[in-house]
Amino acid sequence: MISVIVPVYGVEKYLPKCIESLVKQTFKDIEIVLIDDGSPDSCGKICDEYAENYEQLVVIHQVNQGVSAARNAGLKIAKGEYIGFVDPDDWIAPEMYESMHSAMKETNADLCICGYDYYDEHGKVDENRRYNTKENETITQKDVMYRFFDMPPTIRHVVANKLFKKELLQDNKFKEGLHSSEDVLFLDEYVLKIKNAVVVHQPYYKSLVRQGSATHGGLSINSLADSFEAHERMYLDSIRRYPELKNHAAAFLLDVCTLKYNEAKEKWVKMEENEKKSAKEKLKIMLKFIKKYALYSILDKEIYWKTRVAYLIMK
Repeated sequence: MISVIVPVYGVEKYLPKCIESLVKQTFKDIEIVLIDDGSPDSCGKICDEYAENYEQLVVIHQVNQGVSAARNAGLKIAKGEYIGFVDPDDWIAPEMYESMHSAMKETNADLCICGYDYYDEHGKVDENRRYNTKENETITQKDVMYRFFDMPPTIRHVVANKLFKKELLQDNKFKEGLHSSEDVLFLDEYVLKIKNAVVVHQPYYKSLVRQGSATHGGLSINSLADSFEAHERMYLDSIRRYPELKNHAAAFLLDVCTLKYNEAKEKWVKMEENEKKSAKEKLKIMLKFIKKYALYSILDKEIYWKTRVAYLIMK
């Protein structure tokens, strides 16, 4: 059995499409766990209505605690041998879980990753980011870690387009209280346990790009600062296991943290004056982090020399 966990909050406009794509999966031994995380709109009612018509749906209603707590609640009751996650404003192809399950069985892989495409709110695919399809491939733990640090990552730092073995999850939990990048920490902990992974190079996962969502401009300065901790953890764990990944991993760490720092600066400029002081302290911490790793990476040839200098003189 596959258990698919869906944290639900404030997405009444998109939720029916998500649920429809789950109940229409060609893989039939499936449990769909919907966690209504105290959603203020009609999401809870939508979940209950679908559950009345589809016996594979399980609904949990809880007081709002955030996406990590919602996913953790799903993990507590999930019965499947395999665990998947889908975000409530996204949807998936009918054959996604059947294909991923088959690939894991055939290769005895500990993790499966599928491709993804991006769509706007009108259902139009982003042609500039079309996923390149090709034959499935089995890769090592080291390969997974290396691809995490490609820029942009060739393996996304999200749980939603992946299939996990429940036996390897064990005590894995999403870190509650973290404002962003909870997926990064969860993936880091899991990947440290695997031997290999299978990549299904088909864009089965359909990611909705909507302004104001957590992944598309909706993060606060605190949330952007939290992501530094998560990415540093992934960096440190990876180079402890494979020291030869250090230059590649450091280049990514500096790149992604600089992007988030610049985004935070833009938000700071638009803040009310009475809010700016505390937020500026966060910006100072973020900048200090970047400069520290820039010094560590002064001889890193995976980073263009002018970029190395730019990190050191950044303000």
